[in-house]
Amino acid sequence: MKKRIKLAALFSAFFMISSAYSAELPPSANITKAFADSAKRSILGEGGTFPVKVEAGYEVTNIFYNLNNVVFEYNMPTDSQSASMEEIIEGIRLGLNAQFCDKQDVIDVLRAYDISFLFRFQFTDNRIVPATLSIDNICQKQ
Repeated sequence: MKKRIKLAALFSAFFMISSAYSAELPPSANITKAFADSAKRSILGEGGTFPVKVEAGYEVTNIFYNLNNVVFEYNMPTDSQSASMEEIIEGIRLGLNAQFCDKQDVIDVLRAYDISFLFRFQFTDNRIVPATLSIDNICQKQ
């Protein structure tokens, strides 16, 4: 009888765990995925692949998402000591500002789901410097 109870408990635990993993993604992940997919299409076009070298001289090596972040990864053509992270982040902020800050519906969605943009910069000295911008950082009034 003990074996049957243990077996029943094991099966019920298995079904609980498998149903938790098979559940749909939360709405924030679906929205974040849509932002990441859109960013990929705008950089790669249809069927392009990473890395992509951009006019500023750096490479975009990947764009992906997790629950509340759209993640951009870059290879930078300089070492981390020579780069001004403030200037790099400000340039990105201004670009995102031009894309999003006149679209109140986009701002509302990013705020409602607490979605941020995470940037990872890998420099020639193999240092990785992260930076995060929320919609409030992006659309701040100067």
